Amino acid sequence: MEAELLGVPSTVLCTKPFVTQAHAMSRMRGDPAYGLAIVDHPIVTLTQEELLEHARTAALQAIQHLVAN
Repeated sequence: MEAELLGVPSTVLCTKPFVTQAHAMSRMRGDPAYGLAIVDHPIVTLTQEELLEHARTAALQAIQHLVAN
């Protein structure tokens, strides 16, 4: 979110349990519709292939957000 304040388009990556907190932070910063790339939790126990699949999912979400804004 700090990068966005500097004029650099960005997206926050978070896991599902932290979506509420991420939305609260975006509201506090004055942008309630701030884009999130959301993946399943946890990620620490994933295999490399599972992590790559999460990354693909997050990348698509991030691109959608960045292109829309």
